[in-house]
Amino acid sequence: MNPRLAIILLLALAGGLLLVLVAYLTEPYPADAGERLELAKAPREEPPVGGSASVVDGGTTTASEGGPAAEQPVTSLRIAGGGNFLAGLASIEGGAERDAYLDGIIGRLAALGPEAALAQVQQLEDAELRDMAMLALLQEWSGVSTLELIRSGDIWRFGASGALGLYLLEEGSITADQAAQMARASTDANRRSELLARVGARLAVDNPAAAMALADGLDGRQSRRFAERLAARLAEQSPESARQFAAQLNDPGLRSAMLGRILETEATQDPAAAAQGFLAMPPEETQARERAARRIASEWASRDTLAAMQWADSVGDESAREAARQGIGAVAPVGIGARLTRGDGGLPVLEDLVPGGPASASGQLQAGDRIVAVGDANGRWVDARNVRLGEVVGLIRGEPNTQVSLRIQSPGDAAPRAVTLGRQQIIHSPQ
Repeated sequence: MNPRLAIILLLALAGGLLLVLVAYLTEPYPADAGERLELAKAPREEPPVGGSASVVDGGTTTASEGGPAAEQPVTSLRIAGGGNFLAGLASIEGGAERDAYLDGIIGRLAALGPEAALAQVQQLEDAELRDMAMLALLQEWSGVSTLELIRSGDIWRFGASGALGLYLLEEGSITADQAAQMARASTDANRRSELLARVGARLAVDNPAAAMALADGLDGRQSRRFAERLAARLAEQSPESARQFAAQLNDPGLRSAMLGRILETEATQDPAAAAQGFLAMPPEETQARERAARRIASEWASRDTLAAMQWADSVGDESAREAARQGIGAVAPVGIGARLTRGDGGLPVLEDLVPGGPASASGQLQAGDRIVAVGDANGRWVDARNVRLGEVVGLIRGEPNTQVSLRIQSPGDAAPRAVTLGRQQIIHSPQ
């Protein structure tokens, strides 16, 4: 054969093979669901001047309007077979490329269903990649944006795994046992105890023993926190059912912890009923009684101060009685009946006056007035700029029927003026 002809034939054969290879590497996704995603790097092409493009399956670059093309190489996704949609994720180094990869496959991964999709996620050895994939799945299944998911708080409190597990549990897509397994995968003990309590609240109605069994493996402090959180979740639905659940526990410490938290939760709904339930609190549980008494009194005093004060005086043990009075003082203090905030220049500002309180009844003060100084117990002026807002509040509050002096500057006044008011118990009455 003529050498020149042989060379031409070889070149033609090589060109044909090259065309076949290019067609294979750039073909679109096949429809077969049992395929595996791989990465193929495509050469980066500059977009037209003044134009813009985005990373898509075909491999275009990302560029800002009128600016140069982005620096990252283009990621082209290609199906090769095998069924693991996340197989190529670990080999990608750039964050933007990982995002593009997940965007390209998350719909297909989610379509497999929770069990199959989570099985593929668990094959990722890197914890950060697992979180990325779970967050992408949560967004895909819930239809909620990442920003809104973060704002909801579950991502921050429980991590991507816990938030996804709770969503799937609430949707009925996984069982409580599966959600508990996802909760136990959390590396943070506080997250685990709260997550397991959320799961336990779903189990407790039909299977109390299984609900409490979720605490197995938690240490003593975390086990107590689990019991308290579980009690709060149950009490939101039915305080009486929550009490019946707590009464079945053999551990007296956990039982008392749950009863205390039930009362605290019930107090937000019906403080008078919580006050009745307080009578059943074991006297030896000093801390739980104090915390419950403080919450009951605080919630009650914000609605009916006189009734709360009467109940606080009836509490038998001194420590719980004092806690109840502190709760009342937090929402209905002895003072002038004004809410303070820190204003421009560091001076406290009268944000609001309580109707019927000394400040409102005097006619000498109005919202927006600034407190320049407060008279102390020795009659000396304390510059309000030099102390914390809480200390200013402390100077204003005191015993009933005593007086406090303030140096007040109203908007538009050239100089401050002195105002003396009598302190009174602030009373909130039922509407």
